[in-house]
Amino acid sequence: MEHKTPLSYHFKDKHIWLDMALLALLYVVAAYFPILKIVPLVASLELFSFFSFHLLAKRSRFQVQGFLGGFISSTAVFVQMLFENKFASISERDMLLTLFFALCAMLLECLFIIFFLSENLAFIYYLPFITQLIIILAAITYLNVSSSSRISSKGTTDSTVEIELLNDHPIIWKNVAKLSSLIFIFVYAMHFVGSEFGLSRGISTLLISLFEAHAILASVMTEWNLQSQSFDLMKLFFLIILGNTISKSYLAIKGSNLTQKWFFVAVMSGSLIASMGVTYIWSQTFPYH
Repeated sequence: MEHKTPLSYHFKDKHIWLDMALLALLYVVAAYFPILKIVPLVASLELFSFFSFHLLAKRSRFQVQGFLGGFISSTAVFVQMLFENKFASISERDMLLTLFFALCAMLLECLFIIFFLSENLAFIYYLPFITQLIIILAAITYLNVSSSSRISSKGTTDSTVEIELLNDHPIIWKNVAKLSSLIFIFVYAMHFVGSEFGLSRGISTLLISLFEAHAILASVMTEWNLQSQSFDLMKLFFLIILGNTISKSYLAIKGSNLTQKWFFVAVMSGSLIASMGVTYIWSQTFPYH
């Protein structure tokens, strides 16, 4: 990954200061109009990705590319890595690490969304995502320390191959507008699906989470605030995690570039089961209702 311009250059130009000033203004506006909270949230994630790109990219390979790409779209990272021919020669270990790092970024983003769009939610609501994150980090640790021949190299990795998601600009406002609009569309799509097709909020949440977990999570949190917390948030969280597990496992199974499909699916399934188990045990020990 190459930077078009060094980070120091950006601070000498007015564009980064204008972006951050506009972001601060959006936070002020969102304080008066809570429905707009999602816009500065998305813009903040763009800015975080930009700084991470400059601070980490020069020292990275596919793992950090996957992590940074995961903040934008973990699904896009999976589709590129698993199906595009240019990634076919990547070692199994690098392939798995890239996918897992993209998932870590997505889960961290989910935690940030819950924190930013909620008001003093109990710790247990974070626990499903934290548990899944810990399991995936354990898998990453295993891949880094394991000398198992089962996860072997398929050939020489082309160091010039990159994931086509990153952009050397502080905040891409067009992307902010697109994702924010998508989240608002999800909010109203869930209402429409429920009213016109008779599907429950849970089923519509599960269906949409098959495509992008963090976007549907943001829409659920937005709706939860607008409707005065009138539905079971924990149930929807688990449906989002389930939908993400199903879609990512399906992509891994169908993708031609990954041969160790069993390992990835086992980690995803195990993290889902662990998140359910840990959350249940916590709820029995520290009731949150």
